[in-house]
Amino acid sequence: MKLAFVQDWFNANGGAEKVAGAILDIYEREDVTVYALFDKFSPAARKEILNNRVVKTSLLQYVPFISKFYRYFLPVMPWLIRRFYLKGYDLILSTSHAVAKGFRSDPAILNICYCHTPLRPIWDMYDDYAAGHALGRSFVYRSFVNYLRKWDVASSKHVHYFIANSIHIQQRIKSSYGRESTVIYPPVRTDKFILNEAPRKDYYLCVGRVVPYKKMDMVIRAFRQMPDKKLALIGDGWGTKQFGDMLKGCTNIEWLGYKNDAEMIRYIQEAKACIFAAKEDFGIMCVEAQACGTPVLALDYGGYRETVIDGTTGYLFPEQTDQSVIDAVNKFEAQPLNDHIAVRQNALRFSGERFTKKFAAFVQAAQEEFYKNKK
Repeated sequence: MKLAFVQDWFNANGGAEKVAGAILDIYEREDVTVYALFDKFSPAARKEILNNRVVKTSLLQYVPFISKFYRYFLPVMPWLIRRFYLKGYDLILSTSHAVAKGFRSDPAILNICYCHTPLRPIWDMYDDYAAGHALGRSFVYRSFVNYLRKWDVASSKHVHYFIANSIHIQQRIKSSYGRESTVIYPPVRTDKFILNEAPRKDYYLCVGRVVPYKKMDMVIRAFRQMPDKKLALIGDGWGTKQFGDMLKGCTNIEWLGYKNDAEMIRYIQEAKACIFAAKEDFGIMCVEAQACGTPVLALDYGGYRETVIDGTTGYLFPEQTDQSVIDAVNKFEAQPLNDHIAVRQNALRFSGERFTKKFAAFVQAAQEEFYKNKK
């Protein structure tokens, strides 16, 4: 089978990239061509996710420092992705949280999109992104968003089947595009994030990419008000510049920066609990923490409502405020969740093996239905 696989871009080795790797592993014996707007993977990530495949890229590949400034190129991404014209394939698969589904293709080729989310800055999180943009309330910004919405809806019509990464995203696909979808939860590396039944150390952990929507700064502010509670931070990203000033004089907070998988897993395994304050559509890291038997304190939003059993594997807090985080920590201190086996059992619902079986079965059924209807 000749297959085209389209990803928004390959940059940090995060949750979306892990899904891409899992899909490519399913079709490792097929003739696969990979497309992305740019590929700035490290050699280790390229080997893990892409199995050292060569990626066909757009002009963004040649922009200096694109890995740091790619978000500023959103206005031209629809034009760039449409420069990919896919023909001569038996199947096209895409995974998208931005523009990946917007390529041009022969409509006679089955086109399946695994949607992590409709483009967040123009749909459900428009207000959040606009508030952080210098032109966020201007006519120019609103006009640009309206243009992108029309393009996004138009590009969705070329997809034959949508797969949603959660019930939350299934609802968003329906409200944004008016399309039905099937939920297949992303693969979680439960074989790598393993149970730790040993006594935990006396610290909370916040881990993830350091970008504004992750709200690590909010967690820091909360722990500044709890000097008797220890917090460790793991991650890197363009939002780290503000951490230095925030952490001055905070002896109870330690920023560890980037850690490789082995080191990160050890910190998760030894933490009292992990804190997740972002608005996530699924939140793979939250499930990976639970796979280690580590309880979580997570925002009552989106995918966390599907992956956290409130009162058993963690506690959900209602708002993105310092006080909500403080209240969640105090609740955990008063009512700790020490059944680490139960926490891990919950995570096993999202194993990589389950994803592989469901995704492969869905694609096979879609192929049979699509080509049967063409006859």
